[in-house]
Amino acid sequence: MGNVVSGAIVTTLFLLVTMVVFFFLLSSFTNRSLDASAASARQGARVHSAIQFNSTAQANAGVCDVYSVVVENTGDILMDDFSEMDLIVEYTDTGDTAVIERLAHATDWSVSSISPDTRGPSEWKPGEIATVNFTLSPTAKDGTSGLVTMATYLGISDSSYFSCAIS
Repeated sequence: MGNVVSGAIVTTLFLLVTMVVFFFLLSSFTNRSLDASAASARQGARVHSAIQFNSTAQANAGVCDVYSVVVENTGDILMDDFSEMDLIVEYTDTGDTAVIERLAHATDWSVSSISPDTRGPSEWKPGEIATVNFTLSPTAKDGTSGLVTMATYLGISDSSYFSCAIS
């Protein structure tokens, strides 16, 4: 009789452990599948995303600290979170020091306008052009050029040169 009871307990424990392991593996597989689906969707969005710099301009002819760039959303994806984008500048400052800096959104750079913005303010839709203003600190050296790079949250980027010419 003792062997039957102990056999039943061992069998019950085996089935219980098997069930717990099965549910753990099922949960793990489900999480991996969801992660793979999200990665696939992000890659699909990345493939259809593109930006292109159209122009850069110095805002004030007397000092080289504020610039504006015109960037077009040439892809098929709507961009709506500018705080997740990066703006990186590389230039020479007035002390002949090479500066490479990631500018902070809303502090060092911002989107001043999007056109034609017929609906959905603050959404950068395909075909629309955004004007981005950025501030350099320290200021760029007169007679030099710099590079500005914008990268979206999907990892798509474009670069353009800007120049400092004090008149």
